[in-house]
Amino acid sequence: MPGTGCNLFVRRGALVWSLLAGVSGLACAGPAFAQDDTAQATPAPAASDASDGVIVVTGTRIQGVAPVGSALVQLGQADIASTGLTSTADVLNTVPSILQIGGGNAYAGGQAQQGSTLSSFSFNKSPNIRGFGLGATLSLVNGHRVPYEGGNMLAFDGDNLPAQMLQRIDVVEDGGSALYGADAIAGTVNYILRKPENTAEIYAGYGTNEGDQDSYYVTGILGRKWGGGTDHEGGFIASYQHSYQQAFKASKRPDLYNDDLSPYGGPPSPVFAAPGNVVVGGQYYAIPGGQNGEDLTLSDLGAAGNPNRQNTWTNIDVIPQVKADRFSANMEQNVTDWLRFFADGYYVKRDFFIHGPSSTTANRVSSPIGGPVQVPNSNPFSPCNPSHYAGGIVTGPADLVAACDTGSLGVVYSSVYDIGTPTRTGSSKSWNYGGGMEVRLPYDWSATVTAYAGGYKEPSVTTQTGGAPQPPVGTFNFFCDPREFQCTDDATAAAILAGGTSLVNLVKYTMQDYAVNANGKLFALPAGDVKAAIGAEYYKGRLLNQNNFGGNNLNPRTVKSVYGEVYVPVISPEMSVPVINELELTAAVRYDHYSDAGNTTNPRLGLNWYPVPGLKLFASYGTSFRAPGLADNDPTSQAGYIPGAVQGTQILSSICAACQDSAYSNAFIYQSIGGANRDLKPETSETYSFGADWKPDTIQGLHASVKYWHTSYEGQINAPAYNVGTVSAINGGLYNSQIIYNPALFPQLAANNPVALFGNFPTINQSNPNCSAVFGKNVTTQPLFDAMVQCINAFGGGGVLFGPPSSPSQVLALVNGRRINSGTTIGEGLDFTLDYDFDSGVGSWSVGGIASYLLHWKVSPIAGAPLVEEVNTFGYPQRFKGRAYVRWNNETGFGRLNAAAFVNYANSYKMDATQLPVGVPASYGHIGSYTTVDLTLGFDTGGNHSWLTNDIGITFSVQNLFNTNPPLVVNQSGLAGSALRFDPTFGSPLGRVLQVQVSKKF
Repeated sequence: MPGTGCNLFVRRGALVWSLLAGVSGLACAGPAFAQDDTAQATPAPAASDASDGVIVVTGTRIQGVAPVGSALVQLGQADIASTGLTSTADVLNTVPSILQIGGGNAYAGGQAQQGSTLSSFSFNKSPNIRGFGLGATLSLVNGHRVPYEGGNMLAFDGDNLPAQMLQRIDVVEDGGSALYGADAIAGTVNYILRKPENTAEIYAGYGTNEGDQDSYYVTGILGRKWGGGTDHEGGFIASYQHSYQQAFKASKRPDLYNDDLSPYGGPPSPVFAAPGNVVVGGQYYAIPGGQNGEDLTLSDLGAAGNPNRQNTWTNIDVIPQVKADRFSANMEQNVTDWLRFFADGYYVKRDFFIHGPSSTTANRVSSPIGGPVQVPNSNPFSPCNPSHYAGGIVTGPADLVAACDTGSLGVVYSSVYDIGTPTRTGSSKSWNYGGGMEVRLPYDWSATVTAYAGGYKEPSVTTQTGGAPQPPVGTFNFFCDPREFQCTDDATAAAILAGGTSLVNLVKYTMQDYAVNANGKLFALPAGDVKAAIGAEYYKGRLLNQNNFGGNNLNPRTVKSVYGEVYVPVISPEMSVPVINELELTAAVRYDHYSDAGNTTNPRLGLNWYPVPGLKLFASYGTSFRAPGLADNDPTSQAGYIPGAVQGTQILSSICAACQDSAYSNAFIYQSIGGANRDLKPETSETYSFGADWKPDTIQGLHASVKYWHTSYEGQINAPAYNVGTVSAINGGLYNSQIIYNPALFPQLAANNPVALFGNFPTINQSNPNCSAVFGKNVTTQPLFDAMVQCINAFGGGGVLFGPPSSPSQVLALVNGRRINSGTTIGEGLDFTLDYDFDSGVGSWSVGGIASYLLHWKVSPIAGAPLVEEVNTFGYPQRFKGRAYVRWNNETGFGRLNAAAFVNYANSYKMDATQLPVGVPASYGHIGSYTTVDLTLGFDTGGNHSWLTNDIGITFSVQNLFNTNPPLVVNQSGLAGSALRFDPTFGSPLGRVLQVQVSKKF
């Protein structure tokens, strides 16, 4: 017998709470962790078509209500297909406001930002809305959080989900912490999986940039739906994809990956080359090519002052080889007309390998303190060996003979051809699974309970992390041309490599997320129903980081959250109010309590005003936050150190006159990398925006919108001196609090040097006498500076030295790469969208575009520094980016033809004088605009033929149709790698890329 509405509410409410209790039990019996876990997150309502036909979109917690006050960018299946791109992340990157600064495929090199550089070590493609950083964009799948990925645990690779498995991608370019919690500072990207349907599909694709790099993929999709039209409707859809991407070698683009900047007035390539150079009295004598070193004499050496030089990109890969297997699924089942269960998940395994990363010190053969290696005269290949001369008397230029008389000869050399480049090998796994139930309650309410778990695991091995292993100086052939001869046999090469240092690392992040949400009607107003949503979440996670240098850090976190949202229709068209055809408001607030980062409360207000039908004026205001990541605030995490090779002349003479001496032509700047900070506070932001959206009834198919936005982002967790690069940090003069200068070279600046190693961190090895001598002391004297460098050389500074050690006298400075709450960014700009769809006698057309225009991008990179306008400056977002398109399709008697053309444009910008290498004229600070054209052609047979020929699709696409090179940038070396001649932030080295895809649906 049916009960009353009240009884139904009680009974169904009891079910919700009993199942919620079961979910809480799952928290205890969830994924088995080796130790107690913890981290951060928050789910959102399922951002997909609900089973009753109600569409719930990203940007609100209330079902059946579109987001108020925000402009939503949606990429549907047709938009995705028309790009012709095979990568989900690349499709997403066609939105002009989304950048991939330093991340993505890791077109490594030049100066780059730290967070992106570390994320690039895992080679994932993570969206970066407006350029505020990877960590300021929240990624969701079906509206719920997913595990963090990358070196800094702040990324999510869009390629985890095959494009064919997506219903759409929603992008909200607005702060979202009031709805979703942490990370949604710049906005939210929601990847929405396809709903269950009866289908079987196969896709295959092949891509190549004209033979320089090949890739392919195969995707299968299977779906099944049952009980259609009944209370027991349900189904599933699942996909599997295998893909392969060939490595892309720097040698394929020698015009871009070339560290010789001397044509522009900058430094040339290093003298560590193969063939190498003999060094006598500070002069370099080139070892000749085309010979094997067995009969070399001093007279055969080149003239003094004309050394061999070698591009440090030699044999380096700039994009890794990647093999990937991806599985994803989405399912749901109605049990009754008021109870629905749903679940989704994915699993991704990627194996990657790369020759690299590039480094200014890679493969350098040098002495233990960084100078030339001393090759004894007894070495059978030395030109000082008497056996090379008739009568056993060494002859040749007097200065060289005098050097031989000392018993050895100094040589600088690169072992890249003998033992190969450094390599990085890894296998990452990312997974997320879970689901929940939706209960329809009386009085137009519903409740949703969800439970999700997931993780990211990446073991990796990076070779030659302590620099190139040194060959045996008594027997190794330093005097041969390894480009033309096998100067080192395989057994010798293997023995040399066995003496090297490798970093064996394991990163594992695990999470669990439990949530309950209730939403529905509160009461009715004349304009409509007032609706609300309330909810709570509990999140736990942990980050485990282990390596073979003693690292074994476990950092846990729990997050407890509550939130509420209300939607109020104030005026409706039926009320006939002048100038206000329709008016609606929303308000939301969320409270989050972190076990390790305190509490935060974030509100949001939204307004939609329709003066006339078809014209919407909207506005929003809100605050957002990002808690320190688990890789940011672990006090026991290790910091690595990179000895970046520089020439002293790269430092301005006004800052360091002594650095201009030739004694510092092969100097070093030590740079810490990574390393957490226990005193970090959450990042915060304040955002407001307003705009207009126009869909006139008088012009069918036209849609135009414009939006103004303003975001103030404070307390950013970053490494500011690291971000700008070591040389720029020293020359810029703003970052002295993050630099420890060599007192002998910078006596005035060194008087204010910070504490050794930038803090009294527990990972510093105080059993090392050099480390204990400087612990807790400001490094204001030469003995303290020398001891600090020796502490780092001995791996005592809390981490590994990723390169050959140098004598303290050759180290100009130590630059801090540990994360701090460093600065403020204030950005404001305009977003534009224009679409016009129409039919003609030759088919259907769609023309339009999307663009982003920055009005201001003011940055204070470090506390106390003034806000400086950086829009259109190298290392920051460009003022204008746009993408225009024309799409056409036409039904024929044998199927549907379609074509699309896209024009991508990014305006010219500038490089600050302090970022140009010393000696490069200011005219090279102008960086040209970049325009590329993409083309897609497709054909689909449709469903009016036999089963064999039905639903066959073929797509051919060309990215960068005219093979346009990115503009010249005199981009000196940084922590992202060696110097190069373009900006990998905004330009691709791939050139013209051809792709063909075929598909069949059964």
